[in-house]
Amino acid sequence: GNGENLVNMSLKKPNDQFIGCDAYTNGCVKLLKQIVTQNIKNIKIWPDDIHLIIKKIKKNFFDLVLILQPDPWPKKKHKKRRLIQQNFLDDINFILKCNGRVIISTDHSKMKSWILEQFELRNDFSRESDSFFSKNKQPNWIKNTKYMNKALMNNKEVNWFFFKKN
Repeated sequence: GNGENLVNMSLKKPNDQFIGCDAYTNGCVKLLKQIVTQNIKNIKIWPDDIHLIIKKIKKNFFDLVLILQPDPWPKKKHKKRRLIQQNFLDDINFILKCNGRVIISTDHSKMKSWILEQFELRNDFSRESDSFFSKNKQPNWIKNTKYMNKALMNNKEVNWFFFKKN
């Protein structure tokens, strides 16, 4: 996207640190413009594939991993390109603190099933199913991204998934 949520969260929590990863230059440039314009000091940008840096992050480092509208790669032959894979979830488990959370959104039906299937295979994450989180609703502190808005304009439902590291 354009880093809307990174900017929003960093401004609300100036003492926290944020890292945004985007392999596409346009997204990084748009985020960088907002960082400079608003003089934001608590965002770091990794302008490349997250797989190239995630192994360098120390254990139990993050409280939250937010994955909004990951590319569904809908063709069967492209499934291996999807971000949500078992090896990626292994990495997330490593860098996430105990009781840390993973929040994922998607408007794509195949991706919805894929996300649930991948997490169902694991015993190190549990799906949060209490009160607010069982309603599959967007948290009020997450802003709509351009991809969410595009989905909503096309009458697609944006699905939300909340997982906690055990």
